[in-house]
Amino acid sequence: MWTRNHRLKTKGKAESMRIKRTLPWILISVIGAFIISHAVAAPTASDLLDRVKAAEAAVRDFKAEMVIIDANKKNVSGMGEGYAEILRLEKAIVQYKKPNLIRYDGYAEGIKATYIQNGYVKLVLLPMVKQKVNVKDAPGKRQDALDLGFLSSQLWKDNNVSVISSDNKGILKVKFDPKFGGDDKRRDIVWIDSRTLRVLKREKYRGNGELRIRIAYGDFEMLGGKLPIATKSTMYDPKGGELGTVSYKNLKSNVGLPDSLFSLNQR
Repeated sequence: MWTRNHRLKTKGKAESMRIKRTLPWILISVIGAFIISHAVAAPTASDLLDRVKAAEAAVRDFKAEMVIIDANKKNVSGMGEGYAEILRLEKAIVQYKKPNLIRYDGYAEGIKATYIQNGYVKLVLLPMVKQKVNVKDAPGKRQDALDLGFLSSQLWKDNNVSVISSDNKGILKVKFDPKFGGDDKRRDIVWIDSRTLRVLKREKYRGNGELRIRIAYGDFEMLGGKLPIATKSTMYDPKGGELGTVSYKNLKSNVGLPDSLFSLNQR
């Protein structure tokens, strides 16, 4: 009887010691999982904006040679004015200055053409033609930083931005809803690498939800040493047909572009 009780007590003590030894590791595992789950939590749109602001602080402007390759002119016409105008250019010089000044100087079918966007006003200059239009309420007709291949804080001023989802590689699926444009419900869905701020892919949708154009970005360089910009953007129609590829060469940032270059009073 004593032996049986002794064995039970010994067994009980051993079990108690095993639990005591195991419990700290269980607690450590639980705490570790809690820390890890919080550490890899997807950035919010606000978090992303803070990072973009920090990266773009080193950027004032940029200038590059732009080449359009294999553009399907027939399909381009259905993509909207914002893309048709640019893809019709055979080659051009593209210039950008913060926060929202853009200029293209090039040739379309051998004819010299200039497109300037100063804020929300766009100026088109062709031989014997000068057209100025306010595109604030026409998001499909205006250009933005995404069209140039990078992120800017101006995108948050022009759009309601929200993170739809993320994966374990830090790739965010982000929705950009224009703040201006009346009842126009068009939107952009953009895939962004949250670790590097690279824009990877973009889908533009019409107000009725129809896919308008898809863009794949690649061949990244750095603006001001901190903000990535895609030097190659390939555009596709909703069926996957290639519309054209826009490539940059001789990209230079912080060259000191004057505001007068983007004046809307030019002829």
